[in-house]
Amino acid sequence: MKSIATVRSRRDVLSQLGLGLALSACDTGGGRQAAPVAGSFRSVTELAAWRPDWSVMPAAETLPWTASPNEPLAPLAQALAQLAQGRAQQPVLVVQFGDSHTAAHFFSSRLRALFQARYGAVGPGRMSPGGAAPSYTRPPQVQVEQQGQWQAASALRASTPGPFGVAGWRLRGQGAGSRLVLRSTEPEGFDRFTLDVLVQPEGGSFRLALDGETGPQLRAAGALRRRAPIPMELPHRYREVVVELVGDGPVDLLGWGVERRGAGVLVEGHGINGATLDMLGNMDQDILAGDLATRPPALIILAYGTNEAVDPQQTEASYAAMLTERVRALKRLAPRSGIMLLGAPDSARRLRGGGGACRGWQPLPGLAAVKAAQRRVARTESLGYWDWSEVTGGSACALDALTHASPRLVQDDHVHLTADGYRLSAERLFQHLIRPATLANTQT
Repeated sequence: MKSIATVRSRRDVLSQLGLGLALSACDTGGGRQAAPVAGSFRSVTELAAWRPDWSVMPAAETLPWTASPNEPLAPLAQALAQLAQGRAQQPVLVVQFGDSHTAAHFFSSRLRALFQARYGAVGPGRMSPGGAAPSYTRPPQVQVEQQGQWQAASALRASTPGPFGVAGWRLRGQGAGSRLVLRSTEPEGFDRFTLDVLVQPEGGSFRLALDGETGPQLRAAGALRRRAPIPMELPHRYREVVVELVGDGPVDLLGWGVERRGAGVLVEGHGINGATLDMLGNMDQDILAGDLATRPPALIILAYGTNEAVDPQQTEASYAAMLTERVRALKRLAPRSGIMLLGAPDSARRLRGGGGACRGWQPLPGLAAVKAAQRRVARTESLGYWDWSEVTGGSACALDALTHASPRLVQDDHVHLTADGYRLSAERLFQHLIRPATLANTQT
């Protein structure tokens, strides 16, 4: 393979890859650090003068929207108006956190496709690193390969050692030659690549390669255990990036992503099977704060409730209190972002024997309490709200009928939707988000 260092026309790429050389050299704990460079890195001179603050990604340009206490979707409406009027230069970001309904890419991918068809396609954005999450969670815009020694952990349980970033996953690699491949399936490829590395005393080395051209060796080692986000602005568009380990120590990754420069909408879905609202507290709050401050989402969507509804002891008051606490914490971390709750979709379990009404299917025991709490908190905290029962019917009998509909919208477990069901859900949510009453609010 050709070396980027020997290709004069690719010096800008070398400067991007060279950021990793500072991962060990600059994290000495002594001396005064220079101010962060705004944006990503474009020259060797710029890079040489930079001394990183590992906890904060260099600030990116953001669109001038503001949150409104009385109009929770105002930031999204303002941002979309700027896109429609041609006044935006950067992508608008929508982030969804949730459980298995979010983890399966069908919902978020369809929502992304609808936004991008109308406002501009800029790629998939951030996702879990490598093959940390199951393959069905990956957006259709990319293919991922994982080779060698890798071990994944998630933020599902508080007892699992972190840290975890917005993707909710950590991937540890060891062994010389272990590789991760991220390949764009979009003809346009990508000209932005982000890699979230965990710097630690025992950290090992790795190399990046873009479309087969290998960069310098980068070492993810430092005196302190900290996150080191690497944002890369590439001189032209690429189709593939490879992370390959040298084998001199473990390398931990918290996330990666690809996109394209320009105006458009990014929709990121960060979900984990079995997750409850508590999972947001299992993420490293400093990392979450840094991400939300660096690139404020126009809208944060919370899509939880199904796993909480399994608990027969769940009460409206207890869940409302927990939800209120989490929402207020998010407001502190992302004061410019709108926040929206998705009312939990209808879900059911079958009574033993399967007789009686609705063929024996009854709502999950805590579902009514969870949905009531979500409606209450959306009202008291001035949040956006969309009721998933608009698709799932609002009752166990309606839900059961959808398992036999054409097209079939609900799976046999009466909890998860089919691909068609998730896509229809995304279409209904999209129509709710861009309804005239929302888009009319365009004050800046």
